[in-house]
Amino acid sequence: MPSFQKSEALFEEARQILPGGVTNARHPAKFYPGHYPIFMNRGKGSHVWDVDGNEYIDWILSFGPIILGHVHPRVEQAVRNSLKQGFCFTMVHPVQNELARLLIDIVPCAEMVKFLVGGSDVTSAAIRIARIYTGRDKVVRWGYHGWHDWCYGGSGTDRESFGVPDGIKRDILTFTYNDIDSLESVFKKHTGQIACVIMQPYEASREWPREGFLEGVQRVTHENGAVLIYDEIRTGFRMALGGAQEYFGVTPDLAAVSKAIANGYPISAVVGRREIMQVAERTRLTSTFLVNSFPMFAALETIRELQEKRGIQYMWTRGKSLMKGLESIINESGVDARVIGAPPLPMLAFTDRNENRREALKKRFFVETTKRGVLFHPNHCWFLSIAHSEEDVDKTLDVSRASMKVAKKSLNV
Repeated sequence: MPSFQKSEALFEEARQILPGGVTNARHPAKFYPGHYPIFMNRGKGSHVWDVDGNEYIDWILSFGPIILGHVHPRVEQAVRNSLKQGFCFTMVHPVQNELARLLIDIVPCAEMVKFLVGGSDVTSAAIRIARIYTGRDKVVRWGYHGWHDWCYGGSGTDRESFGVPDGIKRDILTFTYNDIDSLESVFKKHTGQIACVIMQPYEASREWPREGFLEGVQRVTHENGAVLIYDEIRTGFRMALGGAQEYFGVTPDLAAVSKAIANGYPISAVVGRREIMQVAERTRLTSTFLVNSFPMFAALETIRELQEKRGIQYMWTRGKSLMKGLESIINESGVDARVIGAPPLPMLAFTDRNENRREALKKRFFVETTKRGVLFHPNHCWFLSIAHSEEDVDKTLDVSRASMKVAKKSLNV
């Protein structure tokens, strides 16, 4: 086993001064304590190192922002150059216009752009814009959209909804993915009250959208006078450069993008139809750090690198190799599991009907892969980057094969 001595010591200290001990609520060490590193202090390309000096092939990539690889020279140079001139001016840096024009060129629904900082910022901003545009309050959501109060409701089962007022939850509705009838039912029950549908057009842990489903959502939403919003925080710049809307060929009214846009630097954007976006002038969507220019420079160079290196095609190719290899390992092992997701956003799901056996097998597999230097998240999709090499895929598959054998043998299944 690798040593996590320094990580654990830092974690004990952190628990006294930070709720939960870690800033990220979805830290994998929460699922398997003692078997995952907690503190990292270095990254390069597709690899990261923890504070104890253990090296890993990184398939989590901070839940998606790292798309070119850690410490990418082109992006880092652009950021360093911008910092020399200052970056927080009160007034706006001209780079804002250049980046906005680039997004308008590549994202199908984009006619205007509003920049913010994080993913929760832009999903919440999109909701406010839709409410102003329609004059309605209720929201139909499907998928994960961040931590703000409106993000919880509908199903009423989200653990994270503790602390969210019931009055807010009552305006948040939901429907069933791949089921148009369920969406139509929501609109009939709340006729004339729904401002928008916000959804992840594709979520790696769920099934692929059925033929006509996304088109059906668009039709039903527009027939009822509501705004269609795609949450492209994960799918933007990975499924296609213009996101899942480009890949599936269904254009929403608004879209929220972030994560991979700037290779880890903090920036996000609402993009969408001009007539809807313009109502943002009638409300306050602001923050002190929105004018920071260095994330905008990082975004410009990240997108250009993806364009010039044909990054989307590269990630699909590497992702297909990884998924095909994992499928082979599953078939060889006879374990109840399947590879799900899309090549840029793959995931491994264990499917044994016996819950105890399924969870034990899953835990042992991910403990073993981490021990052997491959960093997967056990409960979240993984992410491809253009830094992942063929050698990374080969080693990952070798580690996965060995880990699956150990997991199966340990349970005698």
